[in-house]
Amino acid sequence: MLVDPGRELTDVRKRCNTALNRPRAAVERAIAHWKVIRTSFRRSLEELPAVLRTVTKLETFRFYGQS
Repeated sequence: MLVDPGRELTDVRKRCNTALNRPRAAVERAIAHWKVIRTSFRRSLEELPAVLRTVTKLETFRFYGQS
């Protein structure tokens, strides 16, 4: 179903867009972070797993808060 440009979206269509856009945005952020790591990581590759674990924990804490 196509939507006419300039028309207001229905609530169902808004919810569908949100459901589709959340995972897409998360993937785009992950790709952007990987590009930063790939191009600017200046430590030895042996340290990369520990750095990724730390960043993952910090992001989880930022998103979910203290558990």
